[in-house]
Amino acid sequence: MRKNCIIIPALEPDEKLYEYIVKLRECTRSLIVVVDDGSGPGYHCVFDRIKDTGDCVVLKHDVNRGKGRALKTAFAYLMEHVPEVAQMVCVDCDGQHAPGDVFRIFRAAREMPGALHLGGRDFSGKEVPFRSWFGNRVTTCLFWLVCGKWIDDTQTGLRAFDRSLLPEMLSIPGERFEYETQMLLTCVKDKIPIRMHRIQTIYEEGNGGSHFRPVKDSIRVLRILFSEMIRFGMSSLFCAALDVFLFWRFSGYLLRHEPFSGADAAGEMAGTAGFLAIAMATLCARIISACVNYILNRDHVFQKKPSKHSRLFWSRENMFLKYAALCMGIGLLSAASVYLLSRIFPVGTTTAKVISDLVLFFVSYRMQKSWVFRGGREETQESKKEGDIYE
Repeated sequence: MRKNCIIIPALEPDEKLYEYIVKLRECTRSLIVVVDDGSGPGYHCVFDRIKDTGDCVVLKHDVNRGKGRALKTAFAYLMEHVPEVAQMVCVDCDGQHAPGDVFRIFRAAREMPGALHLGGRDFSGKEVPFRSWFGNRVTTCLFWLVCGKWIDDTQTGLRAFDRSLLPEMLSIPGERFEYETQMLLTCVKDKIPIRMHRIQTIYEEGNGGSHFRPVKDSIRVLRILFSEMIRFGMSSLFCAALDVFLFWRFSGYLLRHEPFSGADAAGEMAGTAGFLAIAMATLCARIISACVNYILNRDHVFQKKPSKHSRLFWSRENMFLKYAALCMGIGLLSAASVYLLSRIFPVGTTTAKVISDLVLFFVSYRMQKSWVFRGGREETQESKKEGDIYE
């Protein structure tokens, strides 16, 4: 008979974890898998009591390996040893998730398979600790900036999905708290629907039982969030330098040869001949650097492989044509915004150029991610209907 499974990663829990599992047992007869993430000998008594509750498995790490690794240890166990499990839900060990909400998330995963279901907390209440409110708001805004999708609670530990997503969840990189952020990024990238469900907001003793390290774990999360944008920035800087280098080489060559000999070798324009040399050098350098940027962004930044029968600059998804159109549009917007900023505000053209290009950098990133390189993977019917659902 197909069954549900509750996964609880635990590090140095107290007796409240046992009491919480007893409450879960009152609401559901699901298999419970608890992962002892290197808690140490002093906590053996807690995990021994949990084993005795019945239909409860305790997996152990000899040393602390992180929440992400604990979750994947449980996933691997279910994949190999419990083929009858149909739906699974990940639950925190600190009692923040009411048993009734766990049951509702199970039901949602059963009714809509192939999606990731999140239990979203309400952070507007006075009982929410400031660090939890601030951290979640920051990561939510950054996630929207990077992915273009607003998720109210990016740090929630209450997550459910069905067995069809288990191989994907096992393959997601990340060992500690950054794994949960990487899970969301992977779902957005692979067009796996994400569904939100409103749950109770419970914080016991100001969330003092959390093992989240504000500095180290925040850096890990930010590195995961911005890894793609950093690659995009490095690709843009490299191609900008390539554009300057190619312009220097082309202009130097053209200004020394016919029919551009009317300009001196130093590159100073001397009438029409010098202008044509500069224009041709600019055009050639820009075309080559743009083609290199396209290949780098497609293969290494957004990692969107074109269709099976595509060529280097042609694909069924028309990615290169979209890229070329975007480049022209960004160029026109840059010129227009520099003109308008320098006219409206008391700033020079150089300052206006820096401001406008900084804004357009993010515009270009979002457009390439969501439009140009979106077509490298077939969309499913579920992804076309993707959106947030609150219950």
